[in-house]
Amino acid sequence: MSIDEWTALLDRLEEDADRILAAAPGTADAADLLPWSPPATPLPAALADRARAVVERQRSAMDRTRADLDDLRQHLGAVRRIPSTARPDAPAYLDVDG
Repeated sequence: MSIDEWTALLDRLEEDADRILAAAPGTADAADLLPWSPPATPLPAALADRARAVVERQRSAMDRTRADLDDLRQHLGAVRRIPSTARPDAPAYLDVDG
C-alpha cells in the first residue's frame, strides 16, 4: 500500500471514530461502519505518529460505545423490573352470556 493509500485508510478510520464520538448520547452504536482489511504492506514510517493518534481516537470511540451499551443495559434492567399489568395466566375475556 502506498503512502496515499495508507493516508486514505487512516482518514477513514479517523472519520469512523469521529462519527461515534460526535453521536448523540445513546446512539454511538448506530454509526454505520464498514469493515476494512489490514494492508499487505507495512505502515510508512512517516505516518507512524498519525497512526498512533488514530488508534487513540479509536480507543476513545470504543470507550464511548461501551458506555452507551452500559447505559442501555441499565435502562433495560430497570424496565424489566417494572411489574407487568397483564397476567398471562389470567383469562383475557369474561363470558357473561354463557
